[in-house]
Parts: sequence; structure tokens; C-alpha cells
Amino acid sequence: MVKSMTGFGRGSAQGSGYSVTVELSTVNRKQFDATIWLPREWMAFEVRLLGVLREGIGRGTVKCAVSVQATEAVGALSGAAARYAQVRALAQELGVAGEGSFSDLVALCAGTEEGAVPEADDAAWAVVETAAREALEKLQAMRLHEGERIAADLQARLAKLRGIYEEIAAIAPGLPGEHRAELKRRIEALMEGGVALDAGTLEREVALFADRCDISEELTRLAAHFTHAQTLLSGEGACGRALDFLCQEFFREINTTGSKCASNEISRRVIDFKTLLETVREQVQNLE
Repeated sequence: MVKSMTGFGRGSAQGSGYSVTVELSTVNRKQFDATIWLPREWMAFEVRLLGVLREGIGRGTVKCAVSVQATEAVGALSGAAARYAQVRALAQELGVAGEGSFSDLVALCAGTEEGAVPEADDAAWAVVETAAREALEKLQAMRLHEGERIAADLQARLAKLRGIYEEIAAIAPGLPGEHRAELKRRIEALMEGGVALDAGTLEREVALFADRCDISEELTRLAAHFTHAQTLLSGEGACGRALDFLCQEFFREINTTGSKCASNEISRRVIDFKTLLETVREQVQNLE
């Protein structure tokens, strides 16, 4: 159910002699923001149409365009004929002589087409709503398809991040021992030079170092974040915002890990982790 925030959908429906088309397009945005274009006669439908859009779109910039066209030429002709008959009756009543010309008929037909938008009543809204829901359904299908592609990409990137995490976790336990060996070498060199040192100095320094570079808590939290990310990507609801916050938590823990461990091997992997994490966050920005 991972959905992209980018998509397009078109829907159409017909009423009594007219056809309504609704086009929807969405792009990335942290909040929901909709712009709706309606015929002037149907501006009263804007709030109801906004409610339909919110049913299926959690966040993103939404553009919605509604257009209406007459579908029955006969309706336009009959309307023009009725007007022509009215004009002739009025001319006879007023005693005005003369016959209508072809240009007069063209003007009457044009006037009928201009009045093709029906009144903004419940019947008209039913047609608009039908077209809007079809457009929304197609939009959602496109967003789901794109979301599946993004989710697969995120899964691959998270797997690489987990691989780096596992390398760091494997290196970390050996750091105190390496530091102890280096300190022992230095202490022995100092003692050979005539410097007197307490016998417990080495062990105290190793203990202090081990405490300073202990990243067990950070590693535990990173493991929990990987589990949470997997849960979000396989869940039913929108996950973009939650994954965005989770990326911040990933960065916090890996940054602390790099600060604590004075190890070239871990520092290199921390940089690789941060670089890859940034690409994950860029992809997450595309999800609803």
C-alpha cells in the first residue's frame, strides 16, 4: 500500500445532454494543497469536490480541472429552434417585418452552447462526483504502481544500510582490545625510558576507553529502526511522513556512533552509511 505522491487520473460522466470531464494531477508536498478549476456556474461544488479529493489523497499538491461540454447536437438545435420561434412570435406581436438570416441562426446556436453548463443542483453534482471519483481511482492506481517501484528501491537501499550496520557491529567489540594493545605498547616504551607508571594504569585507561566508545545502545536502536522501517513499508497506511522522521533517527544514531568510535574502519563505514541514508531520504520524500 506504499503510494507515491505523483500521479494523474482522468474521469468522465454524462448527464442530460452534457458530458463532464475531471482531470487530477498530483506532485510532492509535505501537506495537502488543492487547486480546483470549475466552470463559473459550478463554483458551489468546490467544497464538496475538495471533500472527495481528501478521501483518497493524504498529502501532496493536487490540481483538479473540471470541464463540461454539450453532448447532444440535437439539444443545441432544438434550443436554437425554440429561440427562433420565440423571436418570430415576438416580431409578429410587435408588427416587425423581416425574416431571419443564416447568421441569426448561427448566433442563436452559439448562444445555446454558451448556456450548456446546467444549474448547480444535485443532479449536476451527481455527474461531477461520478467523474471525480473515476479520476481519483485512476490517480490512485498510478500512485500505487509508482509506490511499489519506490518501495522496492527503498528495500534494496535499506538492505545495503543494514549490511554497513552489521559491519560496524562486528568491528565494535574488538576496539577495546586493540586499544589495550596499543596502550600496552606505549606504556612499555615509557617504562623502558625510565618513566615509572602504576601497574593498574593500563587497565584503567582501557576501561575508560571501553566506556567512551561503547556503542551498544546506538546499535540496538539502529536495529530497531530497521525493523520499524520494514513494518512501515509493508503496512496498509501512508508511511511517507513516518519514514521521513525515521530517517532523522537513523542519522542521529549513526552520527553518535561516529562520534564515539575513534576508529578509521568505523568512521569510513559511518560516512558510507550517511551517504546512502541521504539517498533513502530523497526517495522517501516521494511517498505519501
